[in-house]
Amino acid sequence: MRPWLAAAILLALVALAVSLLRRAGPESVPREPVPALPPGWGSVVLGAPSGAQPPAQLQPPAPAPAPAPEPQAPTAPEPPAAREFELTVSPGQTLSKICKEHYGTASVALVEALARFNQLASADAVRAGQKLRLPPLATLQKP
Repeated sequence: MRPWLAAAILLALVALAVSLLRRAGPESVPREPVPALPPGWGSVVLGAPSGAQPPAQLQPPAPAPAPAPEPQAPTAPEPPAAREFELTVSPGQTLSKICKEHYGTASVALVEALARFNQLASADAVRAGQKLRLPPLATLQKP
């Protein structure tokens, strides 16, 4: 039998069962105790009430008083300027992974800029044990 034909027949049988259950209504469907299932198996009973209580009418919360303005704190000093550092490539690392970990993005332009900065023939030319210089992001984004 063709798979699409078997699927169509199965779908038609499911639709028929659902329509018969809807016509009969939940009151006329006899409820039988569910037999014990083997470990790892579960069952789902469609149309059975969940036992959950309807939510109570929610009252909108009272408006909170406006917070008092906080005193102005002195501005934090600017972080030190980012510096260039050297990284030894680990097995399995690629230039894309290094860019994603260090700069937060692995855009094609950034990966190619890092390859050019390290004078690599291509972005795929990085090898385990190789030392790469990782400059600040602003250095790589210069035109």
